[in-house]
Amino acid sequence: MRSNPIVQSLGWAVYAIALFLIYHLLVKPAFLDLTWIALLVFLPLLAGFYFLIHPSERRQVLVFTIGFLLLDRALTRVDVKTTAAILIGGAIAVIVIGLLVKWYGRLNWKAVGALVIIALLANVTFNRYTLTALSHFTVTEETDRLYNGDWVDYFPITLYDVDGDGKQEIVTYGNAMELPLPETVEKPETEEEKKALAEKLLHLQPEPVSLYVMRWQDGQLVRMDNKELSPETLALIREQMPTDYPGFPYYTMKDDQLVPNVQRQNYAEAMLQVGTAPYRAFLLDMENIANKLAENKGSMDLRQELGRNYKDLHIIDGVLTGTYDGKPFSGPTDATKLLTTMMLPDGREGLMIMGQHISVMTVEADGSLKEAYVLTRKEAELATAEFIPADIDHDQVDELLLAGKPSYILKPTPEGTWDILWKSADGDDSFRFSNYAAVGNGKAEIIAKAKSWVSTTDSRYLSGFDYTPAGLKENWRIYLPLINVQIGDIDGDQQNEIIGTIYNTHRILVFKQHDIPVIPITIAIFIGLVAYGIVRRVRHA
Repeated sequence: MRSNPIVQSLGWAVYAIALFLIYHLLVKPAFLDLTWIALLVFLPLLAGFYFLIHPSERRQVLVFTIGFLLLDRALTRVDVKTTAAILIGGAIAVIVIGLLVKWYGRLNWKAVGALVIIALLANVTFNRYTLTALSHFTVTEETDRLYNGDWVDYFPITLYDVDGDGKQEIVTYGNAMELPLPETVEKPETEEEKKALAEKLLHLQPEPVSLYVMRWQDGQLVRMDNKELSPETLALIREQMPTDYPGFPYYTMKDDQLVPNVQRQNYAEAMLQVGTAPYRAFLLDMENIANKLAENKGSMDLRQELGRNYKDLHIIDGVLTGTYDGKPFSGPTDATKLLTTMMLPDGREGLMIMGQHISVMTVEADGSLKEAYVLTRKEAELATAEFIPADIDHDQVDELLLAGKPSYILKPTPEGTWDILWKSADGDDSFRFSNYAAVGNGKAEIIAKAKSWVSTTDSRYLSGFDYTPAGLKENWRIYLPLINVQIGDIDGDQQNEIIGTIYNTHRILVFKQHDIPVIPITIAIFIGLVAYGIVRRVRHA
């Protein structure tokens, strides 16, 4: 008895959906995490599936499988610069692969139609490069490119409740609204055209860069007009921005512009003078410091607020001043940077500063400063490290997540020393702490970037961990190289989202955690597919 054509088409469509989910949610993450181990497991499975399929159906199933995966990948690689390019490229991919599947696989047109429809739906439904996050998260928003310049690979991102409505806004820099997209430069042909292009590229020009404050409105991120923000609010927002030096030493940020500090020819010629090159680079550093001092009116660093109790902090002429719980304090210091605050074993809030070493200062009753804890450069790499206070063991005392090479979890003791609770593996330069916060409506967890289990590359994937006495226990992982990750509630639903970007894309991604057991469902689909194959093989044996 011939099978119903509609049922047959639905069967191929269901198989295509299962194939899509299994490939993107099981196979690809397995290779990203296990690399050659996944290959050793995959090859025997592939051979088993080959013999599981009845010989009379083997060609059809294999050609359909390969054709679907090829078409799915081809559609994701279509040129997206113009609508015409998308339509023409997509049509060519569909026609070529569809005809090959029809001819070589000897499939009927209903099967080919199911293959094409599911591949098209998958590409218009899911953002392909964020699909690996679907196991635990959905991408609720991806902005357009916020920066149209040439010189900055990424800008810092922070979260701040600008308007006091309980929702945090995303703050970064950009110029997409101020600067048009770069013109497409055609290859010069004549000598005059080559000289004109060289002259144009030779001189570095200032670029406009503005503060971008993005709020959640009507289900998407919308930029707030900076004119609506008072100068005091803008000053507070700028204080929240992580310190970064985009393009330095070529550019520094000044008065809403990236201003070139050097010009290509002079700089290149100077750096080729090997004997004086280090001193010239040092002069650029000194010039940058002088500009910062002028901008901060003599302060090496300043904060209007930091932590719960510290306000009006300044480092001027080797003296640290401010107020703690409303009471003024001051004291000598060789520090040049204010970092953060952390709760200490004695119940006080310590102020973390960076000079030659890292110091945690406490304010005494008479308004003087005392160095309660110190972390030297011999004990950890401090220059490029990040410092994240977090009460990971819930004892009302903050531990210090030190993100560096290697990374540490340090616990302050009442005796003024540090206990090492955890250390990243020797030789692992990829692991780096990003945050400590609750994701979704769950409990607070350690957010870090970590490489795959067995890979020797330094690719980092965002992961959530719980601290246990036995080490870090992984809760979830997003197989994307996210940077500048922030955690906060931007849509006001009392659940924290993950906000981040990918290197040199200048697009902000918002991830929202879901409670759907995607991986167990996909595994169940895989097992069901194998069971169905076994039943068909037994019936047709």
